[in-house]
Amino acid sequence: MGRALSLAVIFFLVLLPLGVGGSTLFQLPVFSQELVQELLWQSWLQSAFVSFTFTVGLILAVCYLSLWLGQRITAGLSSSRIAPLLAVPHAALAVGLMVLLSPSGWLVRLVHSLFELFPSPPAHWWIADKSLVTMAVVLVIKEVPFLLLMIAAQRDQLPIQRWQTQAQSMGYSVRRCWWLVVVPALLPRLKFPLFAIAIYTLSVVDIALMVGPNTPPLIAPRVHEASLRFSDLASLEAWLGQWLMIVLGAMLFVVVAINQTVYRRFGLDAIGRPNGHSAQRICSGFGSQLLLWLCGLAVLALIVQSVAGTWFYPALWPQQWSLGRWINEWPYAWPLLQNSLWLAVVSAAIGVAGALLVLERQRSQRKKALAWLPLLLLLIPQLPIVLGWQRALGQDAGWLWLLWSHAAFTFPYAYLVLHGAYISFPSRWLYQAQSLGHSPFNAWLHVLLPQLRGSVALAFAVGVAVSIAQYLPTLWLAGVSYPTVTTETVSLAAGGDWRMASVYALLQALIPVVLLVWASRQGNQQRWKSKHVRN
Repeated sequence: MGRALSLAVIFFLVLLPLGVGGSTLFQLPVFSQELVQELLWQSWLQSAFVSFTFTVGLILAVCYLSLWLGQRITAGLSSSRIAPLLAVPHAALAVGLMVLLSPSGWLVRLVHSLFELFPSPPAHWWIADKSLVTMAVVLVIKEVPFLLLMIAAQRDQLPIQRWQTQAQSMGYSVRRCWWLVVVPALLPRLKFPLFAIAIYTLSVVDIALMVGPNTPPLIAPRVHEASLRFSDLASLEAWLGQWLMIVLGAMLFVVVAINQTVYRRFGLDAIGRPNGHSAQRICSGFGSQLLLWLCGLAVLALIVQSVAGTWFYPALWPQQWSLGRWINEWPYAWPLLQNSLWLAVVSAAIGVAGALLVLERQRSQRKKALAWLPLLLLLIPQLPIVLGWQRALGQDAGWLWLLWSHAAFTFPYAYLVLHGAYISFPSRWLYQAQSLGHSPFNAWLHVLLPQLRGSVALAFAVGVAVSIAQYLPTLWLAGVSYPTVTTETVSLAAGGDWRMASVYALLQALIPVVLLVWASRQGNQQRWKSKHVRN
């Protein structure tokens, strides 16, 4: 039964959409050699550069940096501190960072007000409005908190304290134990989260449209743009592009999969280096504070930009303040906010419920490792899948299919967030409850679920944030009937209207921020109760 269900999920979610997308190939003329060459030598190579150099390189570097600082940064960076970083959607963060870091942004204005270095916006600033560097900065700042959350969740499943005690009794320092024992045990557990981040970067469209390069575009926005044109060559380009993305995804999977082997072969040499605990404390504190400050300043820049009237360069603050944009846009923004809210809440609830069912089955079978099937949609580039859904369901599929598409992506994230806490829950408590006369369901409902209240709340909040950030499923399945604040934010930002985009970016970030702060409070209360019960 389980194998048949797995095959059905793979067929309907992946193989059928890709087959529908590829069926148009047989209705097209012979391949255009110039088109294929242009696609390979421009979009392929540039997308490979972003995916490997920026995504794999930087994310793996951040992974090892956080592991180096792990004794402090993953244990000390609680969900209450990481919640604001997870809450701000990618599109909202991109708009805020552009207002903050662009050549005429707040940072340049501040430097000029202090040192009078830039009487006019610098022509060769390190971060441009649209470039590979800009896109990399946005993605790294947004994905690092998620990776740290995954590291902290996986750490909780390992008996690190016992390992460190045994290592110290054998004469090893805590640092050497960390790199010799803990890190090799963590790396296999981080394989799926790292690969999900790499695949997201490969197939992301909204961030590429907002801050990515235009000449030539990356594969994802190019396939997106080709899908909007109605011609044989455009259909061929879209089909080729989506399969090139799948090939790139397979290459990324190989890179992430051999990460553990590379570490065992070359990385263990670093264990013999000097200790440097003071440097660890300084760097970990600086790194976590830098993330929080960048995120906070980006949101503050959004607020200022949304109410700025006249604001000429190089003034640090607007010469005039105005609520005109909010007043004028509210009648148009309110229906979009309603669509975003109900979609996010319902799809997140469905995703969390599905994750709980899968994890309960996994716990009953005593399987502790992350399963690949619940994470399937995170391990395949999103664009080819959603494009296949659109071709199978039509341009305006309706609210039910739109809700289904959002729930399909909230489910794997809820599974990732819940997995560590759920699998590590002591089963003996459930057996004791059943021995007292409770049914298995009552034991689960009254014993396990209350103990995981904080993790369930965090998974629900992350699911809401994931749904709010969905751009392609909303645009391609029901973009006309059910537009959201995300589709409007991307449309305005891609057109260069940063002031109007800041209004919708703030609305986009509002719901996830509120829910993730609430979830972090639930987690803190649960930890406080558990601590006092043990004492």
